Amino acid sequence: MSSSSERILELRREINRHNRLYYTDAKPEISDQQFDLLLKELEALEAAHPDLVSPDSPTQRVGGEPIEGFRTVPHARQMFSIDNTYAEADLRAWHQRIIKGLGREGAKDEIDYVLEPKIDGIAVSLRYEGGKLALALTRGDGVKGDDITHNVRTIASVPLSLQPIAAGPPGSPSTPVPAVLEVRGEIFMPAAEFERVNKLREKQGEDLFATPRTSTAGILKKLDPKYVAKHKLAFYAHGRGEIVPDDFQTYSAFMAAIRQMGLPVNPLTKPCRGIDEVWGAIVELDVKRHSLSYGTDGAVVKVDRLEWQHDLGFRSKSPRWCIAYKYAPEQAGTKLNAITWQVGKGGTLTPVAELQPVFLAGTTVKRASLHNIDEIHAKDIRVGDTVIIEKAGEIIPQVVGVAGLQFSGDATPLPKREGSQTQAPAHCPSCNQPVIREEGEAAIRCVNPQCPAQIRERLIWFAGRDQMDIEGLGESTVIQLADAGLLNSFGDIFELAKHRDAMLKLDRMGTRKVDNLLAGIEEAKQRGLARVLAALGIRHVGVGGSRTLAGHFGEIDKLAAATVAELEQVADVGTTTAESVHQFFASEAGRAVVAQLKAAGVNLTAPLKTLVTVPAGSPFAGKTVVITGTIASIGRKELTDKLLALGAKVSGSVSKKTDLLIAGEEAGSKLDKARELNIEIWDEAKLNALL
Repeated sequence: MSSSSERILELRREINRHNRLYYTDAKPEISDQQFDLLLKELEALEAAHPDLVSPDSPTQRVGGEPIEGFRTVPHARQMFSIDNTYAEADLRAWHQRIIKGLGREGAKDEIDYVLEPKIDGIAVSLRYEGGKLALALTRGDGVKGDDITHNVRTIASVPLSLQPIAAGPPGSPSTPVPAVLEVRGEIFMPAAEFERVNKLREKQGEDLFATPRTSTAGILKKLDPKYVAKHKLAFYAHGRGEIVPDDFQTYSAFMAAIRQMGLPVNPLTKPCRGIDEVWGAIVELDVKRHSLSYGTDGAVVKVDRLEWQHDLGFRSKSPRWCIAYKYAPEQAGTKLNAITWQVGKGGTLTPVAELQPVFLAGTTVKRASLHNIDEIHAKDIRVGDTVIIEKAGEIIPQVVGVAGLQFSGDATPLPKREGSQTQAPAHCPSCNQPVIREEGEAAIRCVNPQCPAQIRERLIWFAGRDQMDIEGLGESTVIQLADAGLLNSFGDIFELAKHRDAMLKLDRMGTRKVDNLLAGIEEAKQRGLARVLAALGIRHVGVGGSRTLAGHFGEIDKLAAATVAELEQVADVGTTTAESVHQFFASEAGRAVVAQLKAAGVNLTAPLKTLVTVPAGSPFAGKTVVITGTIASIGRKELTDKLLALGAKVSGSVSKKTDLLIAGEEAGSKLDKARELNIEIWDEAKLNALL
């Protein structure tokens, strides 16, 4: 064996060992930097000797081209869901059913259980054949799931190959890994990574993920493994599928064995004898869970003996030998000192509760979401009240209601109180311009394009990759230039060349960086009308609408001069969008923006249309489609591009011209309007099936 091949094998063993020490044993021996050096050395050797690269090499976690699409694969053994309980009495009743089902009445303390934290992630099945990762499936409908092997291979805590179990001291015979080993488990996003991802989405103008689970689901359903690899997802094993040969007697022995093979098992997994020990462990975990690096909303309890699991069997969707105890969301009462209104990039005014600081679920909470004015009125929340707050998904603080007022969330009216309810501001708290509230929407908006509170976010959006795509003008640069007084409007971007000397005096603004930025700005002038319209952030005008308007009018002067009636005649432009576009260009601020862009030499015309070949039989061909809510499996822009490529016309508002509404999670008024107009509605499952 050559020295290179020996070193490659040695590095693989060493890297796999350190991965196990880090993810499985939680006992790292080297720093991240030292680990990276080992990995880089292996990458260099494999690049020099491509014939020595193997699929289970640590270097093969990241890579590969985007996947054509997810194939559906049957599970070797069905993946079941788990029944939930929320009270100690119900848990003890389940224990009695276990005793009765096993014919062991009177032996309440003789049942061995295993308790694990219930992580709110995505259930998956990992199949190892000959000790190598062969297949990773989502739960799907329990009978079959999506093949996400390419994406799972990028998760560092999932071993690509398993190691035999050492039976004794070095040199002793080892127990081989089963020929077929299916492990069920949870892929999840740690709290720190969830916070990072949401900050990034906010910068990019995308909807925030509500919980780590929706974030994980969205990432795993991406068709590009390199995208998945950028996110620090994690994995814990918590179940069994097909195993050949299967010589295990207890679940706890199985978990101990797979841990020795290199699979991560939650270190808080605990054996319990009898239901009293189970309850004690549940109470103990409730105290610990708030300091964990991941979210957990309960505990899963399983009968330990596999023979007894077999005897107890299954219901149609869940095993009888397993149950999840769900913790009630932790709540706290505190005084509402004030209600402030934040102005977002799109001008939406969002109410925020300014609270007397209170410790809740591991952190001190000073502010909480109030969602919108309708929510405030429904709960009759007023400044000075003692309000009840909890963390949605153990992450996001929100106001549940007022202490003493039992808000049920349905139509039951609250008892009347003296005094007037909280009122929304009539003017923007930033620019003092009147705000509007569109019919059928809860949101209150400032429509002033030059509102100071919006301008920086708008500038960041304007320069973004999917809009004007100005190289070098990211968020930090926008903020730095705005702080220096050099950037206060869209037009100012194209005037920065006049301030080159002033820019060079700023921190971290060297000659090369400044010149590259100015070159990027000059290049962006030729993006064309559709990109400009998308970048302006006009309410209800997205990428598809921008293309439609640019293609119809051809130049900005004709668009700006169009009446609402003329705009409504454009394909896929409804009354709401038409009014929004007309209002923008009729406003003094809108006219000023157009004048600035013209003066800067920005191309405000549309190029000749590019012909797109629509696939035969496309279910979207010629249809006007509206997207609303959060689609976990695909980003809004990516979905829009797919629909356009399939012949759809994507609109930002629902009207009589709409053929189809795609409704994700937390769909709002657009869904209600589509129902009123009897428009066809698809959920995410149907969308994914056809895509």
